[in-house]
Amino acid sequence: MDLALLALLAALVTALCQSATDLGTKAATRYADDRAILAAQWNAGALLLVIACLIVYPGLAAAPITTLDALTQPGFTKLLAWSGVLNVVAYFLYIRGFRLSDASLVAPLVLLTPVLMLVTSPIMTGEQAPPMGMFGVLFTVLGVGLLDANRANGKRFNFAVFVRDAGARYMLVTATIWSVTANIDKLGVKASTPLIWIAAVTIVIALCANVYWALGPRKTPRLSSLRYALLAGSAMAFGNTVQMWALTILFTPYVIAIKRLSALFTVLASSHVLKEETGGRLLGAAVMLAGAVMIALART
Repeated sequence: MDLALLALLAALVTALCQSATDLGTKAATRYADDRAILAAQWNAGALLLVIACLIVYPGLAAAPITTLDALTQPGFTKLLAWSGVLNVVAYFLYIRGFRLSDASLVAPLVLLTPVLMLVTSPIMTGEQAPPMGMFGVLFTVLGVGLLDANRANGKRFNFAVFVRDAGARYMLVTATIWSVTANIDKLGVKASTPLIWIAAVTIVIALCANVYWALGPRKTPRLSSLRYALLAGSAMAFGNTVQMWALTILFTPYVIAIKRLSALFTVLASSHVLKEETGGRLLGAAVMLAGAVMIALART
C-alpha cells in the first residue's frame, strides 16, 4: 500500500479515536466524578505511551537521562510544564462540558480552536492569518449558530448557546486554552520528537490529575465505574500516537483537517450510542468542519 494512502488512513483512525474519546468521556460522566475520570483517562494514556516510547527508544530503559538529553533540546522542560498545567485545566473543563451537555452539542465546539489560533499563533509562533482563513472563520461562526437551531424557539440560527448552555461555555474555555497549547505542542515537537513530546505531556498531565484527585474531596471509585474513562484515555493515547506518525508523512494541515471529522462522527454516533436528540446539529457540525478545514488548508 502507498505510504501516503496509509498515512491518510492513519489520520482517519485519529478522527475515529477522538470521537471514541468524546463518547467515552460523556458515558463516563454517568458513572464517576470528574476528578476520577480525569485521572483514569490520563493514567491509561500515559501507560500506553510509556510502552510505545520504550519500544521505539529502547535506550530509555537502560539510560533514561542520557537518552532524554539526546532527544530533547533546551527549553523542552519549560514548554512541558506550561503544557501540563494548561492541559489539565482544559481537560477538566472538557469533562465538565460533557457532563453538563449533550456530546452532540459540545463536541463540535472544539472546532473553534482553529479560529482562536488565528489570534494566538501570530503571537506565539509568528504565523499570520491568510485570507482564506477569514472565510473559514465565517463558516465556523455560522456553524455555531446552526448547532442550536431547529429547537422550540423556531429560530433558524441561534447564537445564544453560550448564554443558555453551561456545557457550551465550559467547552468554549477549553477551546481557548487549546488554541494556546496547540502552539506549545508545535514548539515542543521542535524541541524533541513527536512521540517523546506527546508521551511527556501525557505523563505530566497524568501526574497533575493524580495530585488534583488526591487533594480534593473524594472516595475511591470502583474500577467498573471507570471503564469508559479508561477506554476513552486509551483511545486518546492511541489516536495521538497514530497522528504523530501521520504527521511525518503528510502535511500537518491535511492530517488536522481529517482529524476534525471526529466532530461529525461524534454527532452521528451520539444519537445511537448515547441516545441523544441531535436535531439539526449534524448540519452545524458539518459547516463548522468546513470552516476548520479552510483554516487548516490556508495555513500551508
